[in-house]
This record gives sequence, structure tokens and C-alpha cells, in this order.
Amino acid sequence: MGSHHIIEPNDIHRLHLNHVSPIYDFYHHHLKFNHSAKAREETKGYILSAQFTAFEDQIAAAEFLYMNDYFEGLADLLDSNSYYQEITDLYQIILERKKTPLKEHDLEELKTLSFDHPSLHCLHLFLLAYAHYDIKNYAGMDNYTEDIQDAMLSLKEPLFHYYMRLRFDEMTFHHYWKNNHVILAKKFAYKYINAGLAPRKQLTMHHNLALCHVFDDYDSSIYYARATLEIAKKNNFEESIRMINNQTIPFIASFHCRTENITTDDPVEKAHLAIANGNTETAIRILNSLKELTPFQESYLGLAKKDLRALKRAKDRFINDHRDLFFAQLPEVYMKRLMNAL
Repeated sequence: MGSHHIIEPNDIHRLHLNHVSPIYDFYHHHLKFNHSAKAREETKGYILSAQFTAFEDQIAAAEFLYMNDYFEGLADLLDSNSYYQEITDLYQIILERKKTPLKEHDLEELKTLSFDHPSLHCLHLFLLAYAHYDIKNYAGMDNYTEDIQDAMLSLKEPLFHYYMRLRFDEMTFHHYWKNNHVILAKKFAYKYINAGLAPRKQLTMHHNLALCHVFDDYDSSIYYARATLEIAKKNNFEESIRMINNQTIPFIASFHCRTENITTDDPVEKAHLAIANGNTETAIRILNSLKELTPFQESYLGLAKKDLRALKRAKDRFINDHRDLFFAQLPEVYMKRLMNAL
């Protein structure tokens, strides 16, 4: 309780945040006297039962529902035809992205849009960055950093501003992570985790931290993977439970060759597990059955076949196709293992 301070703007930001929505006041009040989960639920109920006519209030309501994982409530609001059309249009795209990642053509379409309202303009810039992330062009995200920072200076409402800062922290984490500046990435991850987030966002960042540690520390990596699993189980996130059990934990275990009692239903991680256990023939058979190999899969196959050229190609794909300098370490480590074994 008493976590209301986390949503309060600092003295500098107060200068331009001149529209305090009733949603901010309601949520701030309930954070003073309730645990964050109860405060979120109370605020959700308030939003869904109230009518907001001011543009700033409507977009603060939409952003609160989205950032706290109340996707059904947000969808219902958007379907009610009571919100400004531009807000509805942009959040429809945001909700659809939860189901299907954005593609190249979505990025091109997003580039044709423009918004005069500062809050919509800021959100639109984030969407452009997210589109680059979805198509695995991580360097493209960096093109929007300065524009987003400038746009945030024009925001008027403190709750919306708070969530834009959280989005920016998350985006900055990914920037540092994919550029392999892991120490800086972890700082933003811890900051994000301590911001009173909804369970699914806590889960996502704990999962990211599990992967951040994978190359240098098995114990830390598996710790965050198990913490992620606990969040998933506590909140009945069945899809996340399957993903962590069948992909994340086997990936970490196989990479570190700590495979005792590790099983998986995922065919690619079965191949990875087989390599760690010395059963390269099984791994090669599984991986050769795939039509197109991702850089991860090509790394596994290169390791299984002791093929340095395949590993070098996988590393180049991570770097040149995706600008993912972090996971480019995977085939690099496997090349070193093969060369040390010669």
C-alpha cells in the first residue's frame, strides 16, 4: 500500500501536465490505501462504469486498460462508439498486435498515418517502433527515440504520461539488450519491474531477464525463468506456462548442458536438448525436416554437424538481418566450443 508515488510526475514534468483526468485522481487515491492489484481493479471498474467526454480523459482510460491487461474491457469501450474515432482506430491496431505481430505492410501503412494530438502522436511513434521490433529489424526502433522523447514533452495528462514513460523504459531496455549492452539493459528492466505493473507485463520482463543472463550465468538465468513460471502459474497464463516449460527452460538448460530431468514438447528445443546430450543424429534429423531455418535453428544445426560455416552464417544473419547483437553470441559461443574441441 502507499504506492501512489510511482504514478506522480516529477517537478519538471508537472510544468506541462496541466490536465489531470478523474482517472488519475481515482487511481492515485486508491493506490494510497490499497495494494496495487486492488487499486487497478477498482480503477478498471470506475472506467468501465463512467462516461468521459474530454479527449485527454478518454485516451488516459484506454491506456490504463491496455497497460493493465484489461484487453476485453478496452475492446468493449472501443466498440461502444463513445470514444473519439482516432483513439478507437489507434487502439484497435494496438489490440490486434496482441494477437498478430505487425508485418512489413503494417509498418508501411503506419508510416502513412499522422496525428495532430500530442498523445496520439506519441502513441503512433511507439507503434512505429513496435512494428520494427515485430519484423525483427531492431535497429529501426532507434529511429524514433528522439522523436518520442520530444513528443512526451507535449503530453498534458499525468497518467497517460506515466504509461508513456513505462513504454519508453521498456523500449530502451530492448535497445540496450539487442545491442548487447546487457548491464544497461538490466537497469531498465529492474526499473520497469518495480513500476507496479500488471502480472503479464511482470512476466514478460522477468522472461527477458532470464534470457539476458543466459550467456554468463546459468543460476541467474534459470532463477528468472522459474520466477517467470511462478507468475504464469499464479495467474493461470496457460500459454506462457507451456512456452516457459517447453522452450525457455530447455533452451537455458541445453545451452549450459545442464539437462538432467529436462524434457520438452517443442521439436526445435528437442533438437537442442539432443545436442547437449550428445545425440547429434536425432538433432540433425529434426532440424533437417524444417523448411526454412531461423538463425537459432541454423545455430543448432551448425553445432550438431560441427559446421563452422553454418554457425558463421547464423551469426551474420543475427547481425545483418535483425541487428540482434545479443543473440549473435549464440552461434559465436558454439563456434568457440567446436574449435576448442579440435
